[in-house]
Amino acid sequence: MSLGLITASGRVLTAKLLMGDSIDGITHCAIGDGDATFIDPLNPPAPTIEQNALKHECARKRHYKRRFLTEDPEGVLVVNGIHYSETGQETNIIGVFFRFEEGEANGITIREYGFFGGNVGYIDGLQSDYAAGGVFHAITNPDGQVLVPGYLYEVKNIPDFNKTSDTRVELVGVIKI
Repeated sequence: MSLGLITASGRVLTAKLLMGDSIDGITHCAIGDGDATFIDPLNPPAPTIEQNALKHECARKRHYKRRFLTEDPEGVLVVNGIHYSETGQETNIIGVFFRFEEGEANGITIREYGFFGGNVGYIDGLQSDYAAGGVFHAITNPDGQVLVPGYLYEVKNIPDFNKTSDTRVELVGVIKI
């Protein structure tokens, strides 16, 4: 499977973090079902570096852990064919872990996902790590639960995957600096 694309807004997020701005790094993963350009279920279109959002976000989840990683042939975490292990040592590789549980994001054909950071915010009153419905807009998406989407760091388009209630989806962002 191909690597994700670090977007222009992801590079801005990195620059802001290096400048010492008080914003969060990667904190959220969003999943979406794409748009009209997603014609072939096995061969999605390539994302673009100019993207600052998913084509059609359906759900979002806050990370449940972030860890330093090391490449390890015996590691149980495998991303793009490379094995990793968590480590207590500081390294130039981090893993940001997201899990959509069985009761979350059901009925979505996942075609795209992205990792977001930079002070993501949900609508007032939402007391959960999970937000449904995409980004709120008073006219075009009043049911969206994401108020501040943050910076799209990395985006990846994938072959169709149908999320159902008997499926838990775990996505791990592996970032090498």
